Amino acid sequence: MAIAPGRRSDGAGASARRVGKLARAAERAQQHRRAKVTLPLAVAGAAVVGMAAGTLLGWQAGTVAALAVLAYGIHYTYRRAHNSWAAGAAGEEATARLLRPLVRRGCAVLHDRAIRGSRANIDHLIIGRFGVALVDSKNWQSKKSALTLTGGLLRYGRYDQTKALQTVVWEAEQAARALGVPVRPILAVHGARVPAPRGRTELHGVTVIEARKLRGMLSGLPAQPGWDAARVSAVGQLAEQRLPPHTS
Repeated sequence: MAIAPGRRSDGAGASARRVGKLARAAERAQQHRRAKVTLPLAVAGAAVVGMAAGTLLGWQAGTVAALAVLAYGIHYTYRRAHNSWAAGAAGEEATARLLRPLVRRGCAVLHDRAIRGSRANIDHLIIGRFGVALVDSKNWQSKKSALTLTGGLLRYGRYDQTKALQTVVWEAEQAARALGVPVRPILAVHGARVPAPRGRTELHGVTVIEARKLRGMLSGLPAQPGWDAARVSAVGQLAEQRLPPHTS
């Protein structure tokens, strides 16, 4: 199911959105360059086709044919490529909306945080009485691709996701180093169905779960010894300091 547009939440997806806008600007510039070649050809082709169709079928048919050729030329020139960064930002925003109720339950929830000394970012960090969880959002909406799990290998379509899982583990390790506490790595999937019981599986040290089930999973985690409200607040403040908003 496609993600519906909604209000952005606490900076979630901000860095991906910025890169997506840059990609879109570059695409528009390329379209304008292409138009200098394709649009004159489309106009010339429309004239030729219109005259031919008009001679054979009458002026009304000729006009329709010419407009069809011209419309195709414009569509070809300004067709838009898939913007994976914008799609990723939409997935992060959707995850943020799912996580928002956890704040009312005493959790600290941070989005789009920088890892110092790296260009990488943490999509979501949740701190509660269960400890700390890091969530990486994946917006896998293609109707042509499915998520499959065979022999411990996770694929989306034909693409192996082992590297993506390793990245989530690495991000969790960096967050744990910054905060001085263990961090649980989670990959939340929008769109594609996770091929496992209850839409959830453990793979290479990562919990892979359908995003719509994420909040329920986090809410159901048992409280850890020593993780009272004061510690949740203290670790949340430390995360604000040591994992600042991602800006590049």
